[in-house]
Amino acid sequence: MKKRYMCCLPAFIIAAAVWAGAAAVPASAFDGTDLNSAIAGIIEWKKSEVGSDAEGFLINDKFLEQAGTTPGDWYPVGLGRLGIADNQEGYLAVINDNVTKRYSFPYALDKAKATEWHRITLSVLACGGNPRKAGNNGDIDLIADGTYNRAENGEGILGRQGINGFIWGLIALDSMGYEVPDGAYYTRDDIILNILNRRLGDGGWALTGETSDPDMTAMAIQSLAPYYNSEKVYSFNAPHGGETVEKVRDAVDGGLNFLSLAQLGDGDFKSWGTENSESCAQTIIALCSLGIDIFSDERFISESGKTVFDGLMKYRNADGGFLHSGTYDSENPSAEPGKSNTMAGEQALLALAAISRFKDGQRRLYDFRPEQSAELKEKTAAAESRIESLTYSSPRARIEEVYGFYLSIDGAERSYVKNYYKLSKILAAAGIPYAEEKTEYNSGDAGVITPLEEFTEADRSAADALPEKLTTANRAEVLRLWRKLQNCFDFDGKESYVIKLDKAKNEIEAIMREIDDIKAEIKEKLYPFDKINLSLRGEVHRLCDRFFALSEYDRSQFEQSDIEGLLKCRTQIDNLYLAVWISSGCGVAAAAAVVFIIINIKRRKKKKALKYMAESDE
Repeated sequence: MKKRYMCCLPAFIIAAAVWAGAAAVPASAFDGTDLNSAIAGIIEWKKSEVGSDAEGFLINDKFLEQAGTTPGDWYPVGLGRLGIADNQEGYLAVINDNVTKRYSFPYALDKAKATEWHRITLSVLACGGNPRKAGNNGDIDLIADGTYNRAENGEGILGRQGINGFIWGLIALDSMGYEVPDGAYYTRDDIILNILNRRLGDGGWALTGETSDPDMTAMAIQSLAPYYNSEKVYSFNAPHGGETVEKVRDAVDGGLNFLSLAQLGDGDFKSWGTENSESCAQTIIALCSLGIDIFSDERFISESGKTVFDGLMKYRNADGGFLHSGTYDSENPSAEPGKSNTMAGEQALLALAAISRFKDGQRRLYDFRPEQSAELKEKTAAAESRIESLTYSSPRARIEEVYGFYLSIDGAERSYVKNYYKLSKILAAAGIPYAEEKTEYNSGDAGVITPLEEFTEADRSAADALPEKLTTANRAEVLRLWRKLQNCFDFDGKESYVIKLDKAKNEIEAIMREIDDIKAEIKEKLYPFDKINLSLRGEVHRLCDRFFALSEYDRSQFEQSDIEGLLKCRTQIDNLYLAVWISSGCGVAAAAAVVFIIINIKRRKKKKALKYMAESDE
């Protein structure tokens, strides 16, 4: 049975099933048609969801409202890693502005979740930005703040949210091979150790509990992939008991074994008891990060002949989007069965990007360094070929020669030699010591000056075309132009554009503050809209006046429930006010009637008295 195998059989004898219910075909026959169709389908579905037409940008104004959030940051990563041109410039402008604003509050992006820094780091890189020079003024270092210096009196430690912080911190750190400076709160080894020592007895990882989870296991493997060829030994106390001494490769192999055993007949996985698409997506990214061909590796082809790709495609919807699961999931109640889900779509897009990059010989999904040169690729392939030619009975001199050739590859690139594990075993059997490992990391570019840009004629025309009355719909364009103008060559008339765009930026910020203030006052003074009395009449009418003073687009930035609640409050208060006036009016009328009756009675009595008095006088 395939689940007992832990080594790859030669690719030419492995059959990989492709989606569409066809019989298994050789991996070499996979032409990417299904892959490209699925990628296009996700993008079309997401465009429809954010109200963009087929020819427009996915990253439109509505999409940009979520920049800096989970549903707003992963799609730009997928687009960028697929090389799909979109409104990346607009995204960078808005995310930098959002980061600046969020840094004005205590704990910056988030007090507990370090992954806020990591996710934004990857999205900024995917859009061509620099996470070490983030924010409007380029003075925010997301790498330092989010990874190796992530600590503040024990409150902001990297692992406060669990293993997630260490996994994505390592991924962010290695996204450009950033160096960890001396004196940092965390070293690379600290982060790696914190991942290794959380591995469970069944070989994988979990966010909580004693049973491994496919998603968390796959993400841990993704973070450790750059270290798979390392011979460094780590010693730690494992949670399942006893002191453990192991290499990263040992831990990753254990995780792979867990995933292989956890794979279901359709090629997919269960997480928290629910069959779902995201587990497939994360596993695909993990396997591609290790150079494992998901269409040919027998460990990840189910007994019914289904690959992990088949497992993922099982959740593809007719509208191009992806389902989270085919059944109700109590752990993810927002994902409706049968309905395409934004998280499922973004993770599927990332997985498909990982496959595409693997097939094209590009770097791992989260390795944003410049692509390898043709010369380096040839050398890597040559190393793999030489390793493949070795056996345990090869002459020692030949083994040393092949090892020397492997070591001639730059230390930061050796993880792309996919079959080094075989050489490692032969070296150990031959008694050949491992060489000392030295990897040169990027010393960092936080202080590097970004090259000057040109504020083109098109940019000037765009600035001139800005409407006189701005709304938040103009925010992305204003920020894009403003940011570009901050770092452009001098030109005639530049000062007038500086004044114009500064004014536009300030106007939009004022509108955003007004929107936020109205939202906050609705929540603070009126929510939950069930205790309304006349004392709030003035406040409710002032909030309504401020709300309706906004443009139609800006009013659309409110939650529908808040708008309905505000208008309901106004109606209730107006009805109460009217009732009071009616009641008061009735009271006055009644009092007047009583007075009138009393006066009339008195008049009659007086008149009667006068009448009797006159009769007695006679």
